[in-house]
Amino acid sequence: MRNTRVLVVDDEEIIRVGCQRILSDMDLQVDGAENGRIGLEKIRENPYDLVLLDLIMPELDGMKLLEKIQAHDPDIVAIIVTGFATIESAVEAMTKGAYDYLPKPFTPEEFRVKVNRGLEKRRLILEARELRRERDRNLLELSNEKTRTHTIVNSMSDGLIVTNCSGQVVLINPVALKMMRLNQKAVIGKTVDDLIHNDGLKNQISETLEKVQKSTNSTTMQIQTRDERFLHSNITPLLDENHNCLGTVTVLRDITEEKKVEKLKSEFVRLVAHELKAPLGAIDGYLNLILEGYISDTLQVDDMIRKSRNKAKALLNLINDLLDLSRTEKTEISKTKTTIDICTILHETVNFFENEAKEKKLDLQFGCDKNLPAIQGIDEEISRLFSNLISNAIKYTPEGGVVSVSAKMNDGYLAVAVQDTGIGISQEDQKNIFEEFYRSNNAVTRKISGTGLGLSIAKKIADNHNGYLELLSEEGKGSTFRVFLPVKKD
Repeated sequence: MRNTRVLVVDDEEIIRVGCQRILSDMDLQVDGAENGRIGLEKIRENPYDLVLLDLIMPELDGMKLLEKIQAHDPDIVAIIVTGFATIESAVEAMTKGAYDYLPKPFTPEEFRVKVNRGLEKRRLILEARELRRERDRNLLELSNEKTRTHTIVNSMSDGLIVTNCSGQVVLINPVALKMMRLNQKAVIGKTVDDLIHNDGLKNQISETLEKVQKSTNSTTMQIQTRDERFLHSNITPLLDENHNCLGTVTVLRDITEEKKVEKLKSEFVRLVAHELKAPLGAIDGYLNLILEGYISDTLQVDDMIRKSRNKAKALLNLINDLLDLSRTEKTEISKTKTTIDICTILHETVNFFENEAKEKKLDLQFGCDKNLPAIQGIDEEISRLFSNLISNAIKYTPEGGVVSVSAKMNDGYLAVAVQDTGIGISQEDQKNIFEEFYRSNNAVTRKISGTGLGLSIAKKIADNHNGYLELLSEEGKGSTFRVFLPVKKD
């Protein structure tokens, strides 16, 4: 060991000097102390590897000094050097931490052997200490790395499932648990067959495990779950450097919303083909007949122009609904909510539809409880919500029917009901009635123009205001749409 330091503590100067000379010849740094007190001071001031101490000394004897050395640094190797050697003193010294025992008188060779053994012991102690430190550093790094990996895996927006070559799950993140409707406590260690109820995914993982020896390519597939969600899975085999199978990594991404967007796009194309092309074709046909002189009867010309105007109005309504849908999607990030008196909004909206109701000979009723609290919202959006509901109620209620609008408090919410005595909605249609572009397909509704966007827009507006929209309806007996909005808190 380089820069090894040794301390000789002995009240006999001749012994102390002799030991120092032998140790200096061994290329060791040597200090001396003539009693236990001075020896203890030096030990506290300097780092020593080996201490040679006499048992019988003034001020502080060897046994007491040995105890204090152990309390200061138990890794210092201590060798007792004494002329009063007995079995009892040797045993006592060993129990108090001494490494060895050297009785006086001794030869230089005996002294060197004892010192070298003590220094070897010191070297082994220091190596063990360094190994422990290295182990602790490695464990800390491993713990930190594990924590980082755990954080990354749990922060992923995609689901992650890792299996071993036997198909047992060894790692799964919370997103995957939620996607697969699994309980975390009952997952780790179980096989894919036990946990995954989707045969497609289960078979795909099994096939990947079987093919992993031949190929390192990833496999992708789409899965439809039991609760009508769609998942995109990417399954990659885990191979070691010898291409032995370690397991699989499956990444799951929920593409349900993407599927809905695809469906909406398809519905929109169909809508454009039907709702836009047909009216435009009719308008074009009517105008060509008039301009080319095929129709000379003034009444027929007026009728064609009136029909063209109605077709154009239907197209304008469709465009307005599409714009409303777009505005509703951006409401939360583009507009600021203000304090709204719901009775004022409802009164204005009902007045707007009075003429339309009179044309159909409908009884349009309105009632609003007194002293209703205000709500926090966007007035034009709230107005659009109730305009869509009241317009639908008038549209789908036959002549002589009743449409009523009322507002009151209900379980801490401000509840607005739009009730009609119209054609009602079947239980099957109620499942999809709030979807974009959805319309009931029956003999009555086919004769009534519409885009299938009004209720979807109304629901989105209610959601954007932290409220909700519910439907109570029975086919042939009318419908009631109830909007629940949170009141403004002081």
